[in-house]
Amino acid sequence: MIVGQDRSIWYTRCPLPTASGVALDSGILQQRIADIGWKVDAIENARAPGARDSHFTHATPSLLRQGGNIPPIWSRSRGADTAVVGIAWTREYQAILARPDAGIRSAKDLRGRRLALPVRTSGEIDFWRAMCLRGYDSALRLEGLSLADVELVELPVHERYIPKTPGEGEAAWMWAGSARARRQQAETFAIIRGEVDAVYASGALGVQLQALLDAVIVTDLGFHPSADACLNNQVPNILTADGALVREHPEVVAQYLTALNEAAQWACSHAGMAERSCAQAVGAPQEWIGPAYHGEAGTALAVGLDEPLVRALESQKRFLYAHGFIDKDFDMASWIDRRPLELSQKDAR
Repeated sequence: MIVGQDRSIWYTRCPLPTASGVALDSGILQQRIADIGWKVDAIENARAPGARDSHFTHATPSLLRQGGNIPPIWSRSRGADTAVVGIAWTREYQAILARPDAGIRSAKDLRGRRLALPVRTSGEIDFWRAMCLRGYDSALRLEGLSLADVELVELPVHERYIPKTPGEGEAAWMWAGSARARRQQAETFAIIRGEVDAVYASGALGVQLQALLDAVIVTDLGFHPSADACLNNQVPNILTADGALVREHPEVVAQYLTALNEAAQWACSHAGMAERSCAQAVGAPQEWIGPAYHGEAGTALAVGLDEPLVRALESQKRFLYAHGFIDKDFDMASWIDRRPLELSQKDAR
């Protein structure tokens, strides 16, 4: 239940191209919410204890989150009162990269090879490990192989995604530049040392890693003709909302969705500005945005609830359950709430 007369909502987003990012940078979202007498602020500005953890737990009331699908699936499986109110299919660079001297040229060559699998020891949902595992699984399946045909080399990572005691400045948030630069530190060192033969990489930082290592692209997953091959944490990305907010104020969530889709349309006609916005969100030079997103960073941000998108989300949930990333299964249909999107579309007409 939303307490009192507070007309505030919180947002959080992942470092990837989203309509939320463009809507915030352009001011479209703030204006839409202000027009209905509400205000919106970033969750990292909240003073409540544990508020930042809500990027994973979704525990803060009146929170909307757009980003990777793994943490919201995890929090829902643990009983979080949330609803999926929008889904976007924005493809990104995803690849299996091999050492140039490893003799690996296709996924068939991965049989019996050592694949890096970072493992967080902090107890949070280990979304990056899940991403790597799904990437390997997809690449191997394309060649009739499975995870049983390779050696997964676990690499312990002790740093938390969200610091327990945030410090000042950039160290205070998990998407700070230093934290992003260390995201694949364990795998990078392992492949340079020759301890593994291949790694999974994604997004603009993945393009940078390929350049750094002069690595061979074993499998290009991100823009593969098969939608199943593209599927991972950030494809599709999803917009989830606090369940009480959706039930009590669906019109507010509808305005949020309207702002996002207005921003997605704006991005299509302002490609350069949209790319700059995405570069800032991703934390990479703008020159990497084109190679990482093939021009879709400003043209494929629209949020909807089409059935193929829902099926993709169901597939991701099944993968996470099968591999132990979530302990409890749940009904996908009951997690989807179409009312805010329907209200948004009705108002648009």
